Amino acid sequence: MMQEQGGKIIMMNEMKDKSKRSAVKNKGEGSPNKKEIIVKFSSYLKAHNIQFKQNITEEGIPQITMMFQNCDMCPGEITEGCIFFYDDGMEARVYYSKLGAEICRTSEKRPELYRFMNFLQARVWPRVADGMDGRLYNSQYLFCPRFYVTEDEMYDITAAMLVPYTYYELDELETEDFITAALPDLMNRLSIPIFFILADKITADEAIEMVKKDILSGTDEA
Repeated sequence: MMQEQGGKIIMMNEMKDKSKRSAVKNKGEGSPNKKEIIVKFSSYLKAHNIQFKQNITEEGIPQITMMFQNCDMCPGEITEGCIFFYDDGMEARVYYSKLGAEICRTSEKRPELYRFMNFLQARVWPRVADGMDGRLYNSQYLFCPRFYVTEDEMYDITAAMLVPYTYYELDELETEDFITAALPDLMNRLSIPIFFILADKITADEAIEMVKKDILSGTDEA
């Protein structure tokens, strides 16, 4: 299922498809709900004023690329995201801007970053919330994203997850909120320890302590 991310956003109408890796061939004729789900997700993005662009990858996979603003701690004060719509599920990713990827590419501290990301894999379980004090749904753990740096020479620091369409149909709003709000917010909060590591201002151990204090403190994972 793995695809390369669809290019960094400078202007939404100038996004480039930088896909290089071949996709796994689709099985059968595809999900009868896939087109409807793409329409639903696009409608959600429009309703929440999230900039996005739709395209088809070279392998014929429908893709939505998004920009999340107001990420004030991130390089360029944005994070970006993309969703690949396969036959029976979607792959969603959130990652830092081109500036963030360049910082990662040129840093000699990536081994420290990888150690820190190993801690994130083991301990960080973000919650989804409705932003309305639980009036729409209760805050809960639904997804556990994976954290990694892409190996496509782009060095995108990424959080990714897979969502079966059957699950999306059961928890539509929660899934949309997680991809477009909870995950970008988490990446924003992780930005300081991540880029301080890459700038050689703190060690992985110090970054871990920051996350324990600022993100995990007061949760079940602390």
